[in-house]
Parts: sequence; structure tokens; C-alpha cells
Amino acid sequence: MPADRMTRMPTSPSVGIIGAGPGGLALGIFLKKAGFDDFTIFDREDGVGGTWRINTYPGLACDVKSHLYSYSFDLNAGWSRLWSGQAEILAYFERSAQRHRLGPHLKLNTEVTAAHWDAATLTWRLTTATGEQHRFDVVVSAVGLFTRPVMPDLVEEEPFTGTLMHSARWDHDVRLDGARVAVLGTGSTASQLLPELAKVAAKVYSVQRSPTWILPKPDRAYTDRERWLFAQVPFAKRIYRTRLWLRSEANISVIEHGSDKTKEFRDVALKMLETAVAEPELRSVLTPDHPLGCKRLVFSSHFIPALTRPNVEVIASPARALKARSLVTADGRELDVDVVVCATGYAATDYLGQIEVVGEGGTRLHDTWRDGAFAYLGMAVPGFPNFFMLYGPNTNVGSNSVIFVLEAQARYVVRALKHLRRKRKSYVAVTPAAMARFIADVDRWMQGTVWLTRCSSYFRAPSGRVVTQWPRSARAFWTMTRRFRSADYTFVPPASATTPAAHSTSVGAQG
Repeated sequence: MPADRMTRMPTSPSVGIIGAGPGGLALGIFLKKAGFDDFTIFDREDGVGGTWRINTYPGLACDVKSHLYSYSFDLNAGWSRLWSGQAEILAYFERSAQRHRLGPHLKLNTEVTAAHWDAATLTWRLTTATGEQHRFDVVVSAVGLFTRPVMPDLVEEEPFTGTLMHSARWDHDVRLDGARVAVLGTGSTASQLLPELAKVAAKVYSVQRSPTWILPKPDRAYTDRERWLFAQVPFAKRIYRTRLWLRSEANISVIEHGSDKTKEFRDVALKMLETAVAEPELRSVLTPDHPLGCKRLVFSSHFIPALTRPNVEVIASPARALKARSLVTADGRELDVDVVVCATGYAATDYLGQIEVVGEGGTRLHDTWRDGAFAYLGMAVPGFPNFFMLYGPNTNVGSNSVIFVLEAQARYVVRALKHLRRKRKSYVAVTPAAMARFIADVDRWMQGTVWLTRCSSYFRAPSGRVVTQWPRSARAFWTMTRRFRSADYTFVPPASATTPAAHSTSVGAQG
């Protein structure tokens, strides 16, 4: 490799960011503030916002309160509701990108399909879906968890003549008024979508593989007085946001199996179910048999009441097959339907599944992760120098706002780049030893959490390891990322950089 690349880092290293969602935008804003102007944010969509641009299904809203689901450096006094809807959240991120002048750095309608490390030049080569190539000193993935929808495995016994669609690819041209609609799934998406469909469809089937725990979501519009205070009184919205953050942190014990908070939430969920559903048989069908919290909690005050409407029927058997105009369930029942909506989630544990990432020695990241994804602080993997991730493995907080974690990670990446610039280095890679220590810590912290109970959820990789969740508080994550620990990184390429085995890291068992 050229000797000058070994010792010299450009005054302003070039940075390629994959994804223009909340994480990618935050990183772009922090880079600008730190004087790093040579960066490009790629996104396959025609605008910013990530999941809030891709998802447009009826009823879509956030399950984190609006003032908390926003940047700490870009507070919004104008939120209309406690929990805002998709259009308002998307508009917020669009305004933030515009306010911080990210436009010249955006490369939209551009899907990155591959990233290859070039040891000769110590740069990354990004390849797009059209074959276009771009080179950067540093690459940061900000693609997030919820990017690749999962469709159910349905046998098509006859060509289905109706409409089959995933909630993440909503077709607004499909006529729903007076239609017969089957909704597959019982998670957050189904809880928001089904009540809206029930208002217009002639018949709605809630096809459930298993029921889930539902907690109330007492949403309401902010009053004119509240909005005036947020806009006119200094620090009012910041104090309010801090209170929301502290309350969320207080709920961290819900991830502890058998904790008092878990029992409290369970009692609330059962009380809401008892109040909303008078029929004992339906109540039994809607009562989960798994521990509360082992799957993603669902917050909705409308879902359970909607299931009792005369035009809604709960089907306690998963979908198995399609016929010309019907859906067949596992117990053999045939449902006459015009539309099948799959609210069946995403391949959340398959991090970067749509992008081929190749590091030192030709090592593929997906091969490194064959037993489950891992990354130091959810951001860096040995053998993949100058490569970081936002919202990577084990960074999904169980009780707070992911925006808070994304900010912490984005600031950390900027600190790493500042260190490279200050020390005039062109190569940074987390050490296998630091990676092993972090995995051991995560496995230790994971013990006693409800996620390790006998429960099937998107949190777990096929190996059984929980790879999405952060087993501590958001405050703890912030503390761990407050400074860049150079001792955990290598800055001079090791002699064995071309040997994949030199960077292998064993993944421990959580339970």
C-alpha cells in the first residue's frame, strides 16, 4: 500500500453515509458542525426520512411521544399531538435536513448495494444498483432495522386475483371501501392499521399467529396553551422533553423478567382487555401466553375495541395458503377476501442484509455474522476498518427513544473522525479484544431479561442470540459513548490485515 496513505489522513476525510433516515441526517448535521464538509448521504428513496417516508399505511404513528422522538438540538414547539402521525414526523425530518442545509450532500434515488474495502488505498468503494461507484475514506451505514419487509410463506393453491401487499409497501390505489380485508399480524403495525381499515371495510379478519400484550396509548392533541408555552417560554419544550426522557428511563426495569414494573404493566394490559372485551371466549383468544416484554410492546387504545366491532372477526390460526379469492388458515378455514395485508414485520436481525460488505482479506460481513450480528457499541466490527454503523446490533433500546441512541452514536463517530484528523491517521479498526469484551458484557447484562425467556420474537437471530436489543438503560449507552476510547482501536494496519482469521471474534451464549 502507498506509504503516504499509511501516515496521512486528508484534512477533511471523505465520508459516505448509507441512509437518509433520522440517524444518517443526525450524522450529517454533526459532521457539518465539526467542519467535515466532504460527505455524501445516499438513499434509495426520493427524499429523506427513512422509515417515515417508506411507510405510509393508514393510522401510522410513533409509539414514542413526539417531543422525545426528535433531535435534542432541533426541538419542535409545533407538535400537534402527544404521539404524532407519519406525515408530521416526516415533515419534521424534512425541515431539519433543510434547516441544516444538507441538500447539497444528499444523493437520493440511489441504492447502495455493495461496499468493498481497498487495502491498497485504505478507502471504501461503494457500488450502487445502477453500477455507479464512489470512493470514500470512511463509510457509515445508517440503514436501520426496519428496511426489509418479511412476507409470510403462503402457498398459492390458485392464482390469487385479489390484492396482496405488505404494510411497508402500501398501495393507496387499492379500494378498501366495502372490501373484505384480512390483516396478518398482531404487532404495532396491525394495531394501528386494523382500526382504520375497520372504519371503511365491509369485513376485516384479524388473522393471528399469537396474541400480543397491548398497553393503552392515551393520545390527545396538545392544547393551544401548551403549544404557546413550547413556542414562547424559554426552555419550556426542553424541560418537557427532559421529563419525558426521565419517565422513559424509569421504565427500564420492564425488561427484567418478573420485575414489579413488568407485573404492573401486565395488570394494566389485562384490565384494558377485560374492560374492552365482554365476551369471555374472545378475551381468552386475545390473552397472550408469553411473558410481557419478551416481544415488542404494543401501545394502542383502539386496537382491542376495534376487534369487537361487528364487521371484525378474530381468527386464531395463522394464514397458510391463498386461493383465487380467499385466504386459507392453518386450521383449514377459508376466508373470502379481496385484500390481504401483511403486517408481518421486517428482517430485523439480518443487519445490512441488502448490502454486500467486504472488509480486509475479502472477508464478507455476513459470513462474520453467520451466528448473529455483533458490533462494538453497535458501531464497529474487527476486520472492517473505517466502517461504522448507526442503529447496529444490540442498540435497540427497550424503554426510551431510539433518536437519543442515534444521536449518541453519531456524536461518537464524529469523535472518532476528529481523532483521526488530529492524529493524521488514515486507518481505524476496533480490536478483536475490545470486541470480545463488549460481547461478554452484553451477554452478562442480558441475563435476567425477559428477552431470554421462551419466546419467539424478531429480537433473536436463528442461533437464539438476542442481537437487536440493548440490555441496559439509554443513559448507560450514552455514558459508554461519551468519549472515543482510542485504546480499543488499531490505527496502523496490522501485518496480517489480509488474513481474515486475524479478525475472527467468537460470540458468546446468552442463555
